[in-house]
Amino acid sequence: MPVAAPVVAVKCYGYEWHTRYGLSDVQAADRMAAHGVDWALIQNSLDPLPTSDVDQAPPTADYDDVRFRDRLRENGIRVFESSSVFFHPEANARDPRLRPVGDDGRVMSPFDWYLGASPTSRSYLAERAETVEKAVSAYQPDGVFLLFIRFPNFWEAWTPVVRREDIVEYCFSPDSLERFTEDTGIELPAGPAIETARYITNELRQEWTRWKCDVITDAVATIQASAVRARPGTEIMINGVAFSAHDRGNLAHEILGQDLGAISQHAEHVETMVYHQILARDPQTWIPEILHELRPSVKGTLLASIQTTAAYTDPPHHDRGRSPYLPPQEFAAALSGVAAGGADGVSVYHWTDVLADEVTGDGVMVDALRRYKDGSL
Repeated sequence: MPVAAPVVAVKCYGYEWHTRYGLSDVQAADRMAAHGVDWALIQNSLDPLPTSDVDQAPPTADYDDVRFRDRLRENGIRVFESSSVFFHPEANARDPRLRPVGDDGRVMSPFDWYLGASPTSRSYLAERAETVEKAVSAYQPDGVFLLFIRFPNFWEAWTPVVRREDIVEYCFSPDSLERFTEDTGIELPAGPAIETARYITNELRQEWTRWKCDVITDAVATIQASAVRARPGTEIMINGVAFSAHDRGNLAHEILGQDLGAISQHAEHVETMVYHQILARDPQTWIPEILHELRPSVKGTLLASIQTTAAYTDPPHHDRGRSPYLPPQEFAAALSGVAAGGADGVSVYHWTDVLADEVTGDGVMVDALRRYKDGSL
């Protein structure tokens, strides 16, 4: 059952609260509580997150994983260990079969910080599930937050100016095609990847999309089982994309294989990344539209993940029609859109920007969070 709204969750993957603002782990936990935070989505040293758009290198001194978690719990904050599923550049380097192949017949190349991993390798998934199980056993968290739980692609680039025909679809690697046939019983014609991809997307679009969604949903179920083995009652939260079913042929299902309704059968909590500046959308109209569409299909808690600062404004991202600015007042506007959308709460990406606004700015973000939580926004 959905939890009582509104939940305030924060993503705190990095450690800028220590390296930039000088807080100890205990002080950081206390400050989170003062901001009205209910859930903290953090990373750990057993399953560290690969560096992405956030500097996630841990502090070198005066930090302890367990002490930080204990202090969060003392403050009534629920802890979710974050785990990157199908984004692990080291795994790609170790096993070339994980490199995705596109419908253009080409192996995926790194784009900025991103290089996805094919989600169809059962052995790789087993490794990720085992790592999650070890982390849950060590830290006994309330839950696990699964990032990059989708077919590979840099969805952040898909602002409204980008046409569907300009988006490369993955994964048409030999291993993925072999698993498709194994799972569905559908034989595919032999030939180059680009020809097979053309046949699949023209003749088997529905079957291919359903299979992709099943692969991702099954991956969530596999990791859920591992987490629960380590600690019965461990909850799963997944990191979901925010595209309407009517947006360029259902990008979430067809390109990314992410069916949030189906996934919610195995995840108590679903967040959707309504990053309005990244996707060049209006926060007060687009955010409620996405949430209203998702709410009937998501079984459990639905959270809206919102941005705190502008992102992807420099090359190679600068020509996508997005604003180069996201002032604190616009953060409040996004929260207002969440409040109007029927979500069970908000997930803030990321907490150190809220801290920064309090320390060096006017505290607009903290004030907006408090007003969102008490219903006065």
